[in-house]
Amino acid sequence: MLMFRLYPGQDVPIAAVVDRTRRAYGLTAKPCDADQRHVSLLSIGSDEGVTRQLIEDAAAAAAQVRSPAFDLAFDRIVSFRNGRPKPLVLLCGEGANRVVELVSGIAEALNGFGFGIHLRAGFVPHCTVLRDDRLVPEVSLNRPILSRMREFHLEHSTNGGRLRLRIGRWPLLA
Repeated sequence: MLMFRLYPGQDVPIAAVVDRTRRAYGLTAKPCDADQRHVSLLSIGSDEGVTRQLIEDAAAAAAQVRSPAFDLAFDRIVSFRNGRPKPLVLLCGEGANRVVELVSGIAEALNGFGFGIHLRAGFVPHCTVLRDDRLVPEVSLNRPILSRMREFHLEHSTNGGRLRLRIGRWPLLA
């Protein structure tokens, strides 16, 4: 599967929030490594259906996307109820609309290459920080975690997302 993603950066102080939440709610799962934390934008293809042409077309489409850099503020933490174990995620306040606009821009560029992307309603920009069987209710953070989004990435993800090959990255132009 090909995945478009944003990475908040390893210097963003997410670990302390995750540690506090784990202690407060008795979570035992190991947090995601800092270099694995991301905001998923859009996925295309399947594990079996990624061809060289699909990769080349997706990369060419990505190169056409024009979107300014923006600040993303993670201001809440909550467990999503889908999947098992349940994803514990940071939700975005400020900047969430910019993520949605970026997704629309990527979809529009992909459709110019014949992909036929139809965006689903209700997309919630988020960053998964761990997966645990216990649920955490939505909690506002005392201080939002700010991250400057300067680029987006395209990766080939296989083996259930455990293996990732970076195809390319493109700047969000100021």
